[in-house]
Formats: sequence, C-alpha cells, structure tokens
Amino acid sequence: MSELLAEEKNENAIDELVYNPPYAVKNNCLYEIVTVKEQIVLVKLADFVPTLTAEITRDDGAEQTKQFKVSAIHKSGITLPEVTVSADEMQSMKWLLNRWGTYGAAQPKQNVLNKICRAILSTKTAVEFKTIYLQTGWKKINGEYVFLMTNADEKYAVELQGKLKNYSFGNKCSPDDLIFLSAMLENSFVMQNVMLPLLAVAFLCPLNHFLKNAGYEPKFVTSLIGKTGSRKSTLAALFLSFFGKFSSNDLPMSFHDTANSILSNIY
Repeated sequence: MSELLAEEKNENAIDELVYNPPYAVKNNCLYEIVTVKEQIVLVKLADFVPTLTAEITRDDGAEQTKQFKVSAIHKSGITLPEVTVSADEMQSMKWLLNRWGTYGAAQPKQNVLNKICRAILSTKTAVEFKTIYLQTGWKKINGEYVFLMTNADEKYAVELQGKLKNYSFGNKCSPDDLIFLSAMLENSFVMQNVMLPLLAVAFLCPLNHFLKNAGYEPKFVTSLIGKTGSRKSTLAALFLSFFGKFSSNDLPMSFHDTANSILSNIY
C-alpha cells in the first residue's frame, strides 16, 4: 500500500526542472504557476510538454532568419515527432494543430498559445544553438576567415540550395593528386592556349575575395567560344568540378538565366 501511495505521489509531483518560472510540468502536462489571493495555483495550458531542442540561425550573407526545433511528450506518454518551425510560426503557434493534430490541442483559455510559446522558449534543458550558412566563399567568423562550402569543415554547417547545390568539397588534395594536375600541364586533353587560362581562372576564383579587398580585383571575363557541339560546356564543367560535381547538363548558370538571377547566385 505504501508503495502505491508513493507511486501516486510521484505521478502528481510538480516538476520545475523543465522550464524557468512560471511554468512547470505535472503528469506530462504543461502548467502555469500563478498566485491567486496569496495562494499558488496551477493552471493547465496543454496536455503535453513541449521543449525547445535547438535554435537554428540561417545566414544567407544578406540576412539571418531563425528556426526552432521543438519536441514534446503527450500526457498519454506518446513522444510527439520533433518539428522545425520558423520564427513567425513560433509567434503564432498555429503549427501545433498542423503538425501534431489533436495531440497538439491547447486548453481553451485566453492568451494560452502565447503562454505555451513563452514556456517553450524558457526551456531549461540543454538547447543546441546552431548556425547554418546558405552561401559559399570566404566569410569572416569570430575574427577568422573561413571558406564556407558543403563538406568543407564539420565546425560550420553549410547548406547550398537551388543552382548552388552541386558545389562541395571532397577529400583534401594529396601529393599524388598533384601528379595528375601537373600532367595536365604537359600532356593535356585540350590545347594549351585553352587549358591554361581555364586552369588559372579556376584557382584564381577562391583568391578573388582578398584581391578585391586589397584593391586588385582582376578586371577581365573569361569566355569559351566555339561552334555548337565543340564541348564548351563539358570543358567548363570539368574545370568547375574542382569545386563540386558538375556535368555539361547541370552547370549552375546558363544563357537562360537573367542578369538578376546571375547576380543573386554569384553573391
């Protein structure tokens, strides 16, 4: 009997370790702790316990946006699927029903959605803070220049989208790889007056950021000119493949792009 009473007492215990005041957990439900006439009262907000697991900053070089990852346990003991919501969605809290259905129903009280939002953002448990960069190229982070690229460095998360999605770094260059590179200079698969400028431009690109900062940005454009079917796109894709996986059919830009589209992508 004493064991049953102890178990019942534990189930009804108030857990204040999940959230900062004035929010608490009881029986896998979210409550707000309020004081009414000098009496502490628990007001139920939801039949689930939502917690913030990660705050993600998405940086595209021009602006930063926020996303939040939220997980929850329903009062029935069911673990609800983790969801990722934008800052606007978090503010409105309409995603509760959209993502969790009836399990995400809040109590029919005034201002309850805003209180659930505040409770989530006041989660005490460990929250991961992460920045995802949506750009490639050099960026100064914490006083240090970093070349942002997919698979370049596990320390910085990079997600390239749209026409930039094929850019990536593979394994680091080894001394043996330099043998093949030097062979291109001697026994090339294309004429030297075509191959050398393309090779030079390929390795100039990552340096251009610093040349521009120093006031020595190159003032020229490299063009491949030839008849249809002369493998211009194939050759361009081959040299571009130093920075990813490309073929003549998936070059990041083409003559179908507008000037605005090209400027937006090469930003």
